[in-house]
Amino acid sequence: MHRPPAVRPAPVIGVVSLAAVVALSACGGDAGSKKQEAEAPPCATADTSAVAAAVLDYITKASPLPQRFLSAAGTDSALPSDGFRVLQDKGPTYFWSVEAKGQQQVRDKLEQAGPYTTLLVVWRGQQEQPGGAAVTVTLGGHYVGGEHEGKLAPDRAITVRCTDAHWRVAAP
Repeated sequence: MHRPPAVRPAPVIGVVSLAAVVALSACGGDAGSKKQEAEAPPCATADTSAVAAAVLDYITKASPLPQRFLSAAGTDSALPSDGFRVLQDKGPTYFWSVEAKGQQQVRDKLEQAGPYTTLLVVWRGQQEQPGGAAVTVTLGGHYVGGEHEGKLAPDRAITVRCTDAHWRVAAP
């Protein structure tokens, strides 16, 4: 009796290896794109991530430490979007209205949620330092509701420098 030769499936290792080679070559990029990255400025002053670093520094050094946040809505005191996102990442965040009715609605909501320390963070502006390697962001605020009602959070000018291609808060 004659048996036909067994048909073996292609080794899976070969297929995986080929896929890995294709994936690695796609991720490798070319020397031209790496050269462009090396020539690109490490930090762009138009980038508001400098603001994010300053806001994070401001709220983490605030005393008492806030557990939730308010940001002015529709005024020149409103934080830029990167700063607002930092607040959202650190705790519940609400828009603070310029109108008394809107403020009362937020106060009611805060009271219902519990006695957490709440800080209204206020934008005071930013100034680019000569050469563009540093930005000074000025922030202020005050506490709303609870035992710290009306307590001022002092204005702080926070200098953020471009270090290792990232915006970092400078030592005081």
